[in-house]
Amino acid sequence: MSFKFNWGTGIFMFIGLFLLSMVALIYFSSQQRFDLVETEYYPQSLEYQQQIDRIANARALSGKIMIEQQQNEIVFTYPDDLKGKAIKGTVHMFRPSDQYADFTDSLRFDTTMVQRISTERMDAGKYIAKITWKMDGKEYYHEENLRIVK
Repeated sequence: MSFKFNWGTGIFMFIGLFLLSMVALIYFSSQQRFDLVETEYYPQSLEYQQQIDRIANARALSGKIMIEQQQNEIVFTYPDDLKGKAIKGTVHMFRPSDQYADFTDSLRFDTTMVQRISTERMDAGKYIAKITWKMDGKEYYHEENLRIVK
């Protein structure tokens, strides 16, 4: 029995390959992981004016928060405006490419206005440091991009 290649065989092979490629495309696209920046983004967009006010409050301070990596730690240097005040806040290290690498730490600094966070639990790459705090009845927010090098 010999195999005869004609138009019908070619069309059948083309449709078969097309269907197999569609099945493969659907399978691989369903396995793709995607992370939303926020799960509830609509309520946050409604209160964005408050966020603009927090940013403006932070910019009105006499100095800027300085963030840098020194060997195996990230060093946050806060302005002297925060010295001696009752402050509650958080430092959120946000990794855009992997939500499981995010973490939050409380805002705490020593008498020299410096806070140190170890980079041991952090992967190398881009992070966004989001610092939120409340002081003297006002809310503040500072955000800065940071690249962790290991």
